[in-house]
Amino acid sequence: MKVDRRTFMAGSAVLAAAGTASASTQTSGGGVAEKKALDKLEDYINQHRADWGIPGMTACVVNRDGFEGIICSGFADVDKDVRVGPDHLFQVGSITKMMTALTAWSLIDEGTLSPETRLRDAMPEIKVQGGDEITLQHLLNHTSGLPRSINMYHDDGLWTGPAAGTHYAYSNLGYRLAGAIVARADGRSYPKCVEERVLRPIGMINSVGAMRSIDRPRYAKGYQPLLLDRPSARPAPMVDAPWVDFDGASGCVAATASDMAKFLKFLLGLAEGKGGDVFSDETAVRFLADPASRNGNGFYGNGVSRVKYGGRDYLHHTGGMVSFSSALHVDPEAGVAAFASGNVHYARDYRPRDVTILGCRLLHAATTGVALSSGRSTKSSVSEPSKYAGVYTSEGGDSFEIAAASNSISMHRSGASAAMQSIGSNYFQCDDPAFAETGLHFELKEGKAIRAWAGGVEYLTYPSTGYKETPAAVAGLEGYYDNDDRWGLPTRVFARGDKLCLTSANYTSMWRRKDNGDWRLDTGGPSAEWLRFDTFIDGKPQRVIGSGEVSYRRFS
Repeated sequence: MKVDRRTFMAGSAVLAAAGTASASTQTSGGGVAEKKALDKLEDYINQHRADWGIPGMTACVVNRDGFEGIICSGFADVDKDVRVGPDHLFQVGSITKMMTALTAWSLIDEGTLSPETRLRDAMPEIKVQGGDEITLQHLLNHTSGLPRSINMYHDDGLWTGPAAGTHYAYSNLGYRLAGAIVARADGRSYPKCVEERVLRPIGMINSVGAMRSIDRPRYAKGYQPLLLDRPSARPAPMVDAPWVDFDGASGCVAATASDMAKFLKFLLGLAEGKGGDVFSDETAVRFLADPASRNGNGFYGNGVSRVKYGGRDYLHHTGGMVSFSSALHVDPEAGVAAFASGNVHYARDYRPRDVTILGCRLLHAATTGVALSSGRSTKSSVSEPSKYAGVYTSEGGDSFEIAAASNSISMHRSGASAAMQSIGSNYFQCDDPAFAETGLHFELKEGKAIRAWAGGVEYLTYPSTGYKETPAAVAGLEGYYDNDDRWGLPTRVFARGDKLCLTSANYTSMWRRKDNGDWRLDTGGPSAEWLRFDTFIDGKPQRVIGSGEVSYRRFS
């Protein structure tokens, strides 16, 4: 059955429409078992796309014995009825960080750079308050203490939160600085460096080291949810995503599926201590030897995350872009690896992790002769839904009931029922129009929900326990803030007692006020991030500055 374009763009998930007719596969090497594994992965990808509302996807799987499988599923351009093909470029996003680190270590292998090269020495023009001790290795391990995703150039310079080497905090800024160090040491632009030092030596001849408009015809078209100003159910209506030119070392590489298969094979060799044509075998061993702790949640080093899933150890990374979302897993012990990318915005923190994990498991099963694995359900589901069940009442008297089913919850209010979907930790989208923009965020105590927040409105299961008091000065900060940065998302600021909650289509985070009037992440750990509100009119700030990036009050 063929996917109807208008149905897709309206957001309807028609499972049968994502059948095998909407995908194509290519293989080399391997036998019957590997081809069966690829067929099963193809079926899973088709259903995964339908249930998530993803226009198209490219994927590849490899093993150390020479098997390579490529899957092209869905649309590269919905309006023109162009299917994803093996030659379409997909932006790999932050998987670029692996390539940036490889580029840096190729210079280390030559003796041009050192892991201990200091940022202040390599780039003295960039001032970093508290950053004298930052090294290239800190930048590559996300332990520099720098903010996450701000511009490299600020009038007053950059700053750190925790001291370098003491705390893991993911930083796109850090990788852009690493790319600047690499480019200066090499004498060429970063895109040219990564192409000539990593992509071409690996054999990735169809990949590009930067996102440029001139290459746009080679790409699958990117899409984004119609409404990015609120939590939304999946599948959601989709519209064209904007194009962004980008050359930052944090995430600017684009590749075809066949080129990513070559990259996966290189990573399998790297895990065995083989540097291939990128650097020496001795440097390959050093590259993976000493990752930093992710504050007790796995490890990260040189662009490679170390994660566990199903009792197995994986090398891993993901990438989220304005118009593409990607994932990569490598199981070194099994000798299998998988990559996938969908042409869809990073909203809802979507990455095709389930696809790449299943790709590795299927190929491992084929290699060992055990029964083929099944993937994680592609449907939206709720773990332990009974913990949210109950009646919730606001201080103003509004109330609703949350009912639990086997793997879902729903809202019952004013005689009507509304579906809900999980979009984050205890954070739910809700079809009831009164909660469409805010969603519901539950607070749990001893495994049971005791409170739900609809933006800044508090609902309690036991009103007698008392509602939180919100200072007027904090309540005045509430509002909808946005800017015209295509990378960003509109943000809603809500007051919750003496704290602020920031929500978007992608995240929710809590902030607490510092003595100097700024707001800091309420995580309990050190952070370089901060919020500052200014330009007050009638008691309401017209701007919020988040770690130096400005957004403006709108519609509120």
